[in-house]
Amino acid sequence: MRSYTKVDKLRIAQTNKYNVFGCLLREGPINRAAIAKRTDLSVPTIMAITGELLEKGAVRSLGKGESSAGKPPEMLEAVPEAFYVAGVDLGRTAVRLVVNNAAAREVLCYTEATGDPFPEDVFIARLEKLIRSRLAALGGAGDRVLGAGVAMPGLIESGTGRVLISPDFGWKDVPLQENLGGKLPFRVLVRNSNHALALNESSRRGDEYKATFCVNLGYGIGAALVVGEELYSGAGGTSGELGHSVVEKNGPLCKCGNSGCLESVASGEAIARQASTVVAHHGRSKMAELCGGDPSKLDAGMVFQAAEAGDRGAQKIIAAAADYIGMGLSTAVNVLDPDRVILCGGLMKNGPSFLDMIRSGMEDHIMPRSDRKLEVTAGTLEEFSTAQGACRALMNVLWAERALPI
Repeated sequence: MRSYTKVDKLRIAQTNKYNVFGCLLREGPINRAAIAKRTDLSVPTIMAITGELLEKGAVRSLGKGESSAGKPPEMLEAVPEAFYVAGVDLGRTAVRLVVNNAAAREVLCYTEATGDPFPEDVFIARLEKLIRSRLAALGGAGDRVLGAGVAMPGLIESGTGRVLISPDFGWKDVPLQENLGGKLPFRVLVRNSNHALALNESSRRGDEYKATFCVNLGYGIGAALVVGEELYSGAGGTSGELGHSVVEKNGPLCKCGNSGCLESVASGEAIARQASTVVAHHGRSKMAELCGGDPSKLDAGMVFQAAEAGDRGAQKIIAAAADYIGMGLSTAVNVLDPDRVILCGGLMKNGPSFLDMIRSGMEDHIMPRSDRKLEVTAGTLEEFSTAQGACRALMNVLWAERALPI
């Protein structure tokens, strides 16, 4: 029989403590006997662990609970205010920040315009100031923030959080995690925004699915695959660039440098650009009315609004975008074989008919298979879903590294 070393015993003790704390987070208030049953640990071990957690302030006693027979048990719960984590969603049009407590409940949210992302060092300094000012609003709780997860569009280098390239921001080779982390007094973790969104959306929909393909349809187009509860990030951490798959060989030039990418023909930016061209060359229309005759003021929301009002030019643009998206999704489904596709982002806020059009486009291009079980649905469409995913990504790392103050 193998003898355990001191390191083995320490690792087991840490695992047991985190399992107990996780049980308290998920199921508290709960008594020690119930914790022992849930975690398959002995009552003496639970007594020792909860005693340590009580001493550190990570757990609190709620007094005696009810009992049908015998002595009423002491009820315990995790202290939500024991620590906090921040999540930041760096979108091209808006920066969104949330702060969650230990129980993953939102205690603060904030939005401001992204503005000019150049030069990069000036933008990062402004981001630092934004984070500090928002956390200061929490008072003493701000001192218990363990770190900030930052979700950024583009290719993010695994491990370093370096922005290899972000077409939306026009950034290339920017050490965002290192630079921002050097300015703040806590851990900073940078992840791809679509990966963060997928972590949050897939976790909120139950565990009956084997593989979830989450797609972000907004200013740009990106995606991520979650298998079970694990994000598949690829060999270099840059998986999910669905928007830069080519769907139109001779299509318009994309910001990534290729031509005919899905993002260049079907993203929110592409829809607005196509509509601007139509308005500039075809006079009166509902789209022209909505933008006051100035094509530069058109956005995707106006195009959807005009299509709903019967504007044929707008309807044609929306129909083409939905078909291209369906084409791109059908390729992804054929290759990855998920049992669920979740469509998120600003474009999905334009009503259920757009979802139906995308489903139809998928059916036109997907490989027929009688045994395929695939659910295609809209995401929660919550404004802070990506920022929440950034919180979750940071918590996953802190949990894996056993870096929580418990």
